[in-house]
Amino acid sequence: MEKAVVKQRSLIPLGERGPIEGWMDDDVASAATQLFGGGPSGLLVVDARELLTSTTEVIGAELGELHLKTWMALVTMHVNHGMPGDARVSSSAAELGRLVWGDDRARGGWNTRQLVKTLLDLHRAQFTVPGYDLVNQRPANGASATSLLSNLYVDDTILKAFNQRGTHGLERVDFGKALGPKQRGTIAWRMNPDYAERLHDADLRRFDWTKAQQLRGSALKLWMVFTSTRVPYRSVLDSRDGLEMVEIPLTVEHCNALGVYNSNDAGRRRTLNEAGERVCAVDGSFRSFEAHGGRGQDSFLRVVRKPQLSSPVAKPFDGAPQELRLLVA
Repeated sequence: MEKAVVKQRSLIPLGERGPIEGWMDDDVASAATQLFGGGPSGLLVVDARELLTSTTEVIGAELGELHLKTWMALVTMHVNHGMPGDARVSSSAAELGRLVWGDDRARGGWNTRQLVKTLLDLHRAQFTVPGYDLVNQRPANGASATSLLSNLYVDDTILKAFNQRGTHGLERVDFGKALGPKQRGTIAWRMNPDYAERLHDADLRRFDWTKAQQLRGSALKLWMVFTSTRVPYRSVLDSRDGLEMVEIPLTVEHCNALGVYNSNDAGRRRTLNEAGERVCAVDGSFRSFEAHGGRGQDSFLRVVRKPQLSSPVAKPFDGAPQELRLLVA
């Protein structure tokens, strides 16, 4: 893989709590409700087009919301470091935590323990991909096993706080320094080289971290799915704002594919409506995100949004040095 020569990007927001540009594997982002759901899998088909399918299995860890945000942070920092050819990146607990949680919860013992546990989970997790030969990069009648991280390093001070909670005997000042933003290198990792090469060659999903930090649970995963270019939005007739929409029948399988596992139809609609309200509140491009239905009616999800001005999928670098860019909703 050719090493990208590029000035490291800054993670400092533009203005007070301004946007921070994030990058994510588009395949993982589009399947967020499948990989990070923890419930039954399902197949989502819209207009005869398969959008979400449960082909990838996770072995060795049960992945949830924090795993998704940490994965998003690892890919973002991989890009911010110029997508290094050796796939090695180092950081501090504060810098990584700031991306995952935002400024308000970037530091602290509990957050750091959760972050370390999540990194260890992602290091141990194996992903089984049926129907594809990852060694030779081609479809095949078999299954491939792969991982996200080849190596993971955590500073001894942080490990003590993680493994010996309440008994490590560390001075608060020393522990605070170990977690601080100046202690770069207290956490380091190397992505699986094959995965890093795939990121280098692929178009990645661009997103606004300040929005991602405000979303949790189903709202975060649905936001990642419905900002995907794979969703077949169509123009809303007679819309002065040029809005677009998509409607999805809320069958049990479709709900499972969307990460909604309530046992009854009303509960599934309620979960989607609550998540949709949060998505609309955080991302102004979504005008409505509502599940409809009731007794004697087939339930469906209707999502209406303003089209994005530019594609969220792009290559991070075009060969020229780049700085943090302001994201426009």
